[in-house]
Amino acid sequence: MPSERASAFDALSSSYDQWYETPVGRLVDRLEKDAVFALVEPQRGDLVLDLSCGTGIYALALAQRGLRVVGADLSEPMLRLAQAKARQAGVGIAFVQADGSTLPFRPGTFDLVTIILGLEFAAEPVKTLEEIRRILKPGATLVVAILNRSGLWTLWRRFKRLFVPSVWRHARFLGLEELRRHMETHGFRQLRWRGAVHFLPIFTGRAARCLERCEAFGARWMPARATFLAMSGRRA
Repeated sequence: MPSERASAFDALSSSYDQWYETPVGRLVDRLEKDAVFALVEPQRGDLVLDLSCGTGIYALALAQRGLRVVGADLSEPMLRLAQAKARQAGVGIAFVQADGSTLPFRPGTFDLVTIILGLEFAAEPVKTLEEIRRILKPGATLVVAILNRSGLWTLWRRFKRLFVPSVWRHARFLGLEELRRHMETHGFRQLRWRGAVHFLPIFTGRAARCLERCEAFGARWMPARATFLAMSGRRA
C-alpha cells in the first residue's frame, strides 16, 4: 500500500528519532507528552490504538502505563523500528501496517485511539475520523494532536517547505477551531484541549534551557500560538 506520503517517511525512518536525542528535542517531547497525557484517562488494561504511530514513541509510552497497545502506520520501515524499540523495552505491542482510512479492526474494538501528528498527512482526513469513530467503543476517547497552522514553529515550517525538501511539504495544517469542528461533526463530545511549544527552535545545547522560560511566557500570554495542539473527545 505504498504512497508518496509513506515513501517520504520510509526515507526518514533511520534518522527520525535522532532529533529527540538533542536538548531541544527532549524538551519538546516532554512538553508534547505532558499535553497529550493530561487528556488521556484510560484504565490499566484498556485496549489502545496508536494510529500513525511512526517509530513507536507514543505506543511505547502508552504500553509503559499498563495499557494494551496496537500501533498502526503506513510506513513499514517505521514499524520495524517501532517493533525493535518495543522488544528492547520489554513491552508487548502489536504493530500493523494500515491506512487510517481503511482500518482492519471491528467496530467498537478500542477504549482509546491516539493519533499524534498524523492527521496532517492523512490522504482522507474525514474518512480517517469516520474510521476512528467506527472502531471506538461508545463513550471511548479519541486524542488527536496536530501542529497548529498559526503556531510559531508551524509558520516557520510552512515558509521553509517552499524552498527546502521536507516531509512537511505534504502536510495539511489545521487550526484549533477547524479541529474542533471536525471532532464535533464526527460525533465527539466533551472536547478538551491543551497546547505546548510556544517558541521557535532557535537555541541548542545549554542555551536550550532558555526555552523553558520562553515556554512559560508563551503558555501564559500567547496560548493560541502554541505549535502543538492536543484535543480529546468522547465518542457519542
